[in-house]
Amino acid sequence: MTTARKQWTTPFTKTFRCRLPIVSAPMAGVSGGLLAAEVSSAGALGFIAAGHFDDVKKLEEEIALFESIMKSATSSSATSESNEGLLDDSNLCIGFIGHSSLSSPEGWAKYDRLLQTHKPKAVQFFAPSIIKRQSNSSFSNVELAHQHGVKFIAQVGSVLEAKEAIHHNVDAIFCQGSEAGGHGLRRELGNSTITLASQVSKLTDIPVLVAGGVATGRHLASALCVCDGAVLGTRFWASKESLGNMKLQQELIRDNSCDDVVRTEVFDQIENELKEHNKWPHPYDSVGALRNETTVKWEGRPRNEVKNAMLNTDLIKEYKQSTEESDATVVAVLAGEGVGEIDSIDCACDIVLKIEQEAVDTIRRLNTLQH
Repeated sequence: MTTARKQWTTPFTKTFRCRLPIVSAPMAGVSGGLLAAEVSSAGALGFIAAGHFDDVKKLEEEIALFESIMKSATSSSATSESNEGLLDDSNLCIGFIGHSSLSSPEGWAKYDRLLQTHKPKAVQFFAPSIIKRQSNSSFSNVELAHQHGVKFIAQVGSVLEAKEAIHHNVDAIFCQGSEAGGHGLRRELGNSTITLASQVSKLTDIPVLVAGGVATGRHLASALCVCDGAVLGTRFWASKESLGNMKLQQELIRDNSCDDVVRTEVFDQIENELKEHNKWPHPYDSVGALRNETTVKWEGRPRNEVKNAMLNTDLIKEYKQSTEESDATVVAVLAGEGVGEIDSIDCACDIVLKIEQEAVDTIRRLNTLQH
């Protein structure tokens, strides 16, 4: 473990005033104030997930927790030389699911109030990243953030989405590859993480980060060969500070490999038949998840078969019961292909510092390849 926390210099760390080119992804139901604060205190950028933005009270509680922890950490850093330069009193970052968060005038009003009240350092949107206000098709969520002095990050899964984000003057782009866990573009529409980030980096001078399959310092070092940093999701779900279902979390540290992860539409096909609200639309109705009995049974079968099957009340009852019991053989355990590198549930701060040191060691080793 490194004994001195040094400043890394990339376009991302310069733009967002953080020490490391590392981000903890805003995972709905997982990324709360404690996780974001611990990641930020270590020098990276930690996000709180607003998710579908339908529980403002809960979001406000997580923001308050984050601000309380960061205020305490900032006070401590004043007397701690080892922490000098790690903290920024405006480190609040919030991530939103685009298709649901701003689907109504009420959603836009909530977004406006949140920006005005909390003045976060950055907001991130995906699925999709760019949203136009219904009453004014030329006005976007990017412009509203910029009006409040807030930086805007677009998470994209294709070059086409990246070009749209660049056109709207976003401040950074997260390139989510098909290796990622959780929701993203269907596999046939998406791209590999490194390839996407490399091509997007050629289109713009703004910071570009990889997102998908990243779990180690070696992965971060490889990302820095083509862009400006890395976003990690699954690795931070497997942390002591994360929220969410702890029973399902344990599945992340079993004897997994990238072979055990599939990007599938099956879970959204089922869930969308059961949900009344916040259904995932095409083309974002696919998730990276661990293979289980559900994927084995339904993956690759015609969509109408799944839809017809969900008319079976006994099957619906069984699936709902499995959800209540957190039965990992049936329900989705969201995970990216980097899950095979994870073997323990650790403190988020330790995860960040371990990734940093491993990246440093990897880069130093690469420097010895040519004499």
